[in-house]
Order: sequence, then C-alpha cells, then structure tokens
Amino acid sequence: MMKQYLRFKAEHPDAILFFHLGDFYEAFFDDAEVIARELDIVLTSRNGHPMAGVPIRRGEAYVNQLLRRGYKVAVCRQMEDPKTAKGLVKRDVVRVVTPGTALDDAVLDAGANNYLAALRPATARQGFGLAFLDLSTGEFSCTVADGAASLRGEMERRAPSEVLAPESADLTPLAALLDGRLVTRVPDTTFAVRAARVEHQGVDELALEAAAAVTAYVERTQQSTPSHLRPVCAYRIADHMDLDPFTISSLELVRPVREGQEKGTLLHALDHTVTGMGRRRLRRLILAPLTDRRAIEERLDAVETLAGAALVRDELRESVMRIHDLERLIGKLGSGRLRPQDLLLLLRSLEAIPRIAGTLSEESLRRAAPPRLASIRGGLTAPELEVLRARFAGMLVDQPPADARDGGLIRPGYSSDLDELREESRALRERLTHLEGAERERTGIPSLKVGYNRVFGYYLEVTRPHLNKVPPEYVRRQTLANAERFITEELRGIEGRIARSEERAQALEVELFDQAAAVLRGAIPRLQEAADALADLDVLLSLADVAHRYQYVRPTFHDRHAVKIRAGRHPVVERIEEFVPNDLDLPEGRDLVILTGPNMAGKSVFLRQAALICLMAQIGSFVPAETAALPIVDRVFARVGASDMLSSGISTFLMEMLEVGAILERATSRSLIILDEMGRGTSTFDGVSIAWAVAEELAHRVRAKTLFATHYQELTRLAEEVPSVVNLHVLVKEVGKDVVFLHRVGPGTAEGSYGVHVARLAGLPTHVTDAADRILADLLSEAPLSRLARKEPPAAPLPLFGAEDDPILQALRKLDTDRMTPLEALERLADLKRQAGERRRGDRSAG
Repeated sequence: MMKQYLRFKAEHPDAILFFHLGDFYEAFFDDAEVIARELDIVLTSRNGHPMAGVPIRRGEAYVNQLLRRGYKVAVCRQMEDPKTAKGLVKRDVVRVVTPGTALDDAVLDAGANNYLAALRPATARQGFGLAFLDLSTGEFSCTVADGAASLRGEMERRAPSEVLAPESADLTPLAALLDGRLVTRVPDTTFAVRAARVEHQGVDELALEAAAAVTAYVERTQQSTPSHLRPVCAYRIADHMDLDPFTISSLELVRPVREGQEKGTLLHALDHTVTGMGRRRLRRLILAPLTDRRAIEERLDAVETLAGAALVRDELRESVMRIHDLERLIGKLGSGRLRPQDLLLLLRSLEAIPRIAGTLSEESLRRAAPPRLASIRGGLTAPELEVLRARFAGMLVDQPPADARDGGLIRPGYSSDLDELREESRALRERLTHLEGAERERTGIPSLKVGYNRVFGYYLEVTRPHLNKVPPEYVRRQTLANAERFITEELRGIEGRIARSEERAQALEVELFDQAAAVLRGAIPRLQEAADALADLDVLLSLADVAHRYQYVRPTFHDRHAVKIRAGRHPVVERIEEFVPNDLDLPEGRDLVILTGPNMAGKSVFLRQAALICLMAQIGSFVPAETAALPIVDRVFARVGASDMLSSGISTFLMEMLEVGAILERATSRSLIILDEMGRGTSTFDGVSIAWAVAEELAHRVRAKTLFATHYQELTRLAEEVPSVVNLHVLVKEVGKDVVFLHRVGPGTAEGSYGVHVARLAGLPTHVTDAADRILADLLSEAPLSRLARKEPPAAPLPLFGAEDDPILQALRKLDTDRMTPLEALERLADLKRQAGERRRGDRSAG
C-alpha cells in the first residue's frame, strides 16, 4: 500500500496527497506534518513515520481550508469496494484541486472571478502571452502584453489565484509582479498549441500558447476536459481603458486603501446587482472601461431606457432576484460536480426566465428596445430553454438531500416507474402494520410490536413478562434488558421485498438525476448564453437604479480634445457627507490645471471625481453631474497618496518617481492624468524643481488632460509662460485666525496652504499654533521660494569670502598659481588658513 502511495505522491510532488484509506483520507511524511499544522488535527505515526488523516465525509471542508492557505491537494480515491477487491485495493487520483481550479462555493468569492492564468514570456521578441480561465464559470480568454507595464496592468485587473509559467523561463525580472501569487511551474511542452490553427486565425502565437497551457493543466488536474469551458476568446488590451495598479488603488475602484472601508469603493457605489454573476461582471467592467464609442453608447442607451421606466425596472429586478448564480451552477454541471441542491437552483432559474423575457418585450417597454436589451431578450427566448424548463418542471422536492444516492430527491408524479416502486414499498410497510396486529391477536401478546434498526433490520419485539407466549417459529435476533427481539420467515420475506423495492427506487432516482444532468450538459452553450444575458441585464439594471436614485446624467462624447463637466460630484463622497459640486472646463488648448489650496479643502476629491466621472462614462454608466461632455480616454493615470514600498527597500519618494516615470513614458494626448502633491517626499527645492519639470513635460510634449494639485505656489507661474496651463484653486474664507473651507474650486491661485489653520482645526494646543504662526512669518520673510512666489527680485548674492577689501581676499588675488608648484600652493593655502583662524579667534575675543 505504501508503494502505491509513494507512486501517486511522486506523480504529484507539489500537492498534498489525500490518500483514501477506509473512512479517512490519510497523509504521510511531510504532508502529514503540513495538514496537522494547518488543519489543527492530531499528528500520529505508523512504523515511525508521520501520519495524519481526516474523515472522508468532511474531506471537502478540509480541502477548502488548505486551498485558502495556498496549497494544492491531490485527491486519491479507492476505485473498488475493499470487500470484493482481490489483493490491494485499486486507487487513482481523481482530481487535483489548486487555488486556480477551485470550484467549491466555500472557497470562491461570489462577487469576484477566480482566475487561473498562464504566462508565456516571448523568446525572440518583447512581450508576454497571457491566458485567463475562470474554471467556476468557463470564461476563457487570451491576449498579448507588449511589455512589463501592460503585463502588470492585466495581472492587477484579473488578480489570478494561480499563475502557470514554463519551467525554463527566467522570472527574476518579474519577481515583484509575481510576489504573493502562487506560481506553478509546468513543463515547456505544456505550452504547445494543439488546436487547429484555422480556428484561431489572426491570434498571436504567444497568446495561443498560453491558452494551450491552461487547457492542458485543467485536463490534468480535473482528469478530464470540463464540458463548460468556453472557446478561448482573444482580445486586445487596447480595446479597454488602460488602468495601472497605482491608478486602480488610488481611485479605490474595487478595493479600499484601508481595510474595512469597502463602502468607500466605486464598486460599492455602483453595485445594486442582485446576483453573483452580475456583481462579478460589474467588477470586470469597472476594471476594464471600454474605448469603443459605439459599444459605450449601446450600454448608455439601455441604461437610459431602464432608468426612465421605473415600473419595468422594478419588475425586472424582482424577477432577476429569483435567478441564482447560473454561471457557477453551469460550471458545476460541466465539471461533473453538480449536486441535487445545485440542480434545484438551476431549474428554478430556468423557471424565472420567461417572465423576464416577457418584461423586456416592446409592449412592456412601450417603445422599441435598444439593441442591448433586444440582444438580452434574444438570449432568453431560445426554444431550447423552454424545452428544458418544461421537461424538468416539478422534478425535485423543495429540500433535496446533499447526495443523490441518499434518495428522496424526486418529487412524486414526475416518474411513473418511481411512483410504482414507492407505492410498492408503501404497501409493504402497511402490510407490516397489519402483521403487527395479526401477530398480537394470534399470540395473545398485547405488547408485541414491529420495529426496525439499521443493524438487525425488521423484528418483532416481545417484553419479558410475555416471553412464555412466544411461538416456536419465532427466531431470536437480539436480547435486551426488558425484552427480546425475534424474526419470522414472513417478516424476513417482507423485509427483503421492501429492501429490493427501495434499492430500485433509489437507483432510479440516481438515474433520473444523472439523465437530467446529461441533458442539461448537452445544452450548456445555450445555458451560458442565457447566463450572459442575465448577468448583463443585472448590471444594466444596477446602473439604471443608481442613476435614477442619485440623479446621475447621461454623459456625451465628442472627438475634440476637451473636457467639460458641470456641477460634477464624487460618487462615493457625496453618499457620506454634504457635497459641494464643482465644474471642470478644459477646452482645446487648455490641457494642464495647477490646483492649489489648503489641506482638507477638497483638492484630492476634485481630482478623483474628474477621473471617476470619465471612467464611469466609459463603462456605460450615467455620471454624477449636471452635464458631462467628454472625449474617449485611452488611459487614466492617478498618482494620489503615498505608495510606500519600504518592505521592498523603496522609499515613498522613489516609488513616486517610478510611478511618474511610467506616466511620462506611457501617457498620450488622449490620456487623463491626476497628480496630487508630487515631489513632497524630498526637499522643497528638489520637489519644486521636479514638479516644475514634470509639469512642463506634460504640457509641452504629452499634452494629456492633467490635473496637478500642489502646495508649491511657485508652480502657478507656469500659467504665465505656457498657454496650455491654467491655475485653479480651492476657495477658503478666513475669519480671524480661523479658516472656513468652502470646497469650491475657482480660477486663480490660493494665497497660502493654511497648514497652521489645519493644525488649529485638528486641536493642537493654542500656544503651539501661535508659535507656529510666528515661525512661519519669519521663514516666509526670508525664504527664497517665497520671494519667487511674490515675484520679488532675488537678494544680492553674498560674497564668498566676506568684504572685498579683506586682506586674505587680496592675498588670494595676488597669487600666480600658474608659476607655483603644488607643494608651494599647499603651503600658501595653509598659511592663509592659519591667518583666517587667528582673525576668527580675535573676533570672538572682541565679541
């Protein structure tokens, strides 16, 4: 047996082997120590070797715990009954469960995809082949990233649980990118493209190789090809707005910067979905806004229709709430993991579809449905769906068992054969009731009763006072303290017939369940089409509901290089506190805003809301504003807040420079850039210099629409030198030593940063803030930067050696260095140094 174990372990060295032994999954050697530690179970030993095990009935729960901790588990099952096996029981690995191929709901996040990724570095050129598969839904796509920046963006957007990479690939340059991700090395041959090229014309070979690796890995771990895997879909990264990891984090699109503040994300603000598949799709849309204007307008048309039809929208939402996570139910169906409860939810979803399709009709909408809604209705009205719904209507009971083999899952009236077997079993049980009465009367034993237990089956129980009346044909079966149990030939015959009847009924239930699964499995493409339509509808209803509830407006798009937002609002902040809307008008020729103002006045919010409005518009959402006329943006870059990487040896300032460098390299004139307090991580002079140079580069060469918030008043002079630069500031009102933040943005430059006022608002002691006022006044009167800000001429330079008639200066002027030897020069320098020292000591004595 141990040789058998070691053979399977050698085939799966990177996985914990769950070895089926009796009623347990056993692990040995290092695996035993790992699961004892991770699962908090007892570590024992056999023949001096570590051993630990978990019950088969709870095996799935323990596998899920290991998955959540990043382990892989190879499940090795007994393939034959030990009672009938000759010699060693035949065993085989039935599946390998990894974080990237998990299917159990206890492991998966209902609101996020669980991607398995494959990374294929190019050898003869720059770039990476990428493929992503969500095994729980069958979604399968591939693309090519043209460099490390694109690769980083896709990895952040997809957040794969597991990444496949060739054994020969040098991943050292990607160490930071892959840090914290489970990387599985696979043989280079795994990336061999086996599919016919004719099916993938025009798709880059790198992308196809990555897709081939995903397919091969899934086949190996699942021991089959799941039937719900969709054909691989090739896409271009340029088809979506480019969002790098810093931007996704800074704008808090799907994750908050601070843990526990999920309500602060754009996803939370827009998420009124009612299904898991809708929530996942909305998340994907937020991380991949469109750049195709026609596709954006189609979404906006659908949102506008739904937002303006409150009764239809409410009816649709009520109906969609009855739809379960059809995508993942289909995933379980295709992978052979469907359980009775899953089938029940799938069938209930099918039953809810006709009402949804009817509500999307032109009669209900009272107008021609826009293309997107018409397409959704088409996906829900396929004749095959109605056939499936009718065939399996009323098949399952309301609370089916966990396992089909337990029986009792098929509703009466669905199968006449099953009903006959159940009726036969019922009649036999009723016969037992009559037998009990007949035996009481025949034997004269009033306490005689028919009973049953799992060990002895059916029996006749007689209490001790009446044992003398027991007929001779009764065969003793069991002795108790106060009674004895007997069996008769008639009782044994009825018991056998009941057992055979129930066994056939149970087998028929399993057969009916398997037949239903097989039929539905054959209809997976049509079911997936319906799931896509329902997920799309859930998202559109969510966007429409948010637009109606919070008075969003439809954005308009144009081909000009101009941004005009009237009374724009931050979609998250306005839900938390009273909000002051602001305008942003950047016509053609006005590309860069220098935004000044004190801390806490709202500069960062103004920057973020502009970026979020552009992003929301391109996912097809209405936006929080009175009007918004926008261009199609190819990239959004957000550098807001510190991105410390001290654990990696990278300071705040260096990280900021790396991010800004990436912006300057990748931004185009069609991009939107927001920068907040750039350069504050170094000295003031360095910070101003770098900020000025970056702003000039953005204004002159890049020409992207840029919002640049800063405390460096010196930068406002750029507007005088560069026509495309405009100054804006956040208005404040001073009342004595106090300041009131108006949160309104207007033209011009802020008069100061009001840092001491903010400190006073924060509650610093009065004597401390008064001292700060005095120190600030002294510093401002002397600081060269303050003179620059006030356009004052610089003070006359101080002479390096003091007064012009200084004796040491005169002696230096008389030196003929061309005729002096190095030794003479050093001697003369030492003499002058001695004279200067003597004079300094004399000055101190006089003082």
